[in-house]
Amino acid sequence: METDKYSNIAETYDHMLFDNTERENFFVKIFDRYNVKTVLDCACGTGKDLVFLNSLKYDVTGSDISDSMLAMAQKRIDEYGLQIPLYKADYQHLENIFNKKFDAIVCLSNAINDTEADVVKALNSMKNVLNDSGIIIFDQGQTDMLMKNPPCYSLEVNNRDFSRLFTMDYKKDVVTIKIFDFIHSDNLSDFGINEFKFKIRLFDDWEKILDTVNLHGEYYGNWDVSSYDKQTSKRLIVVARSNNDAGS
Repeated sequence: METDKYSNIAETYDHMLFDNTERENFFVKIFDRYNVKTVLDCACGTGKDLVFLNSLKYDVTGSDISDSMLAMAQKRIDEYGLQIPLYKADYQHLENIFNKKFDAIVCLSNAINDTEADVVKALNSMKNVLNDSGIIIFDQGQTDMLMKNPPCYSLEVNNRDFSRLFTMDYKKDVVTIKIFDFIHSDNLSDFGINEFKFKIRLFDDWEKILDTVNLHGEYYGNWDVSSYDKQTSKRLIVVARSNNDAGS
């Protein structure tokens, strides 16, 4: 994952980031449950979650493979007057960058499913920088229920100045997402297309993958901490920890 795929979208990425109190409360509940103090966001993007978690007094660190995303994250951190360390790192090789371990590692917004990443290598790398009783959290929008009749498009943003449309094309276990951005403000008119590919992994897939890397998963169907249901859930959130700690 050496090419910066986000260079054309980093500056407008935050247009589709909205405040979500339920999502924020999810992390508070889970982190409190597992006594989390230190957090690595290993696909931190523009750093919104870093600032949020810092506001809750967690000791946070951010990393990302994208220089352009890291630049936006640093800009956000500076605007808030914060001191949050950022590192350029491939989440498949975190142990090459970090010589410390964390209570929690988060890899959010489908980043875990990048087709250019080896998911087993990535999870093992996260384990290598995770404290013995630590947790890994990742999430995705693909669920067993939604993939029975998968959506072909989604209007993510549509306001006075900016519109963003996703189109989805499915080939076996890969979805190609094209992002169409329309800037239509008073001072600027522009249009751009970017393409990203993600593996489609559902509940049974994650059960097998986690077993392979000796992790136990707790599965949630939304940010309200409801249990994942194959028939109804519209989000798949995984909280994983070592099988050695699963009974504790």
